This record gives sequence, structure tokens and C-alpha cells, in this order.
Amino acid sequence: MENSFSILHNLEASATLENVFQMFSVPGFLNEWWTHYCEGAPELDSEYTFEFSGEYIWKGKVSKINPPFEIEYVMTEADKDWMGTQVGCILKETKHGTRIRFYHSGWKSTNDHFRQTSFCWAMYLRILKKFVEEGLHVPYSERDNF
Repeated sequence: MENSFSILHNLEASATLENVFQMFSVPGFLNEWWTHYCEGAPELDSEYTFEFSGEYIWKGKVSKINPPFEIEYVMTEADKDWMGTQVGCILKETKHGTRIRFYHSGWKSTNDHFRQTSFCWAMYLRILKKFVEEGLHVPYSERDNF
């Protein structure tokens, strides 16, 4: 069996399950913390476009969806390291909000890109948390410095 590696992050947000699910599934909310421009519909087999710049326009297909608890995208057009990987989250309501179990699975190696992506996901998830808890908007151009 071929090796496969995963990026995993757990965090809790003081926000409703429905609000957090929207952050992962609604294009306008994905733009608040991850993408520069996104389009797609939260339905099984729907294709999303994830644009980060003119040269980085990636696509993913919804491979799992169980609103408001889970969504997963399989990357179908992306950097070679991302191709076929799965990006998703499993959400659970808690006493204080929503527990987010984020994953980016299916990596072929733990190369430098894997390590950099793990760091970036942690930063982006922090931006997501600040937005759902405080309404803090971080412009796309400033996210790398947040």
C-alpha cells in the first residue's frame, strides 16, 4: 500500500455549528478566510473553483457532505502535491460553540510543501476563528502577515 500523510488541526470556535459549516461550504465565506475568489455549491459532486491569484486557480469536487457536520473536497486541479488530496472538516457542537476537526489528507510525502501547507492551514484557520467569533475581516492581501 502506498504511503499517505495527513495535515490535522483541531480547534474550537465560539460560534454555532451552522455558522462554522458555512465558513467551509459557502463561497462568500470561504473568501473571508481562505480563497481570494471562490465559486461552487455545497452539494455532493459539485465542483468548486478556488482562486488564489491569476496563476493559482484550483478546483475541487465535493466528495462528502452532511450539513452542518461535515464537508470534504477532493482536489481535481491543483499543484501536483495537492492533486487527489482531500480537504475537509468534521464539526461537532460543544457547550462553548463548535469543535472543528480539520484535515488535509492523501499527501504522498512530508516534503517542504506539505510542511508549508500545514503552517498555512493553521494561519487560515485562525483567521476563520477570528471572523466567526469577532467578525474580524482580514483582507486577502494581508492574510500571510496575520
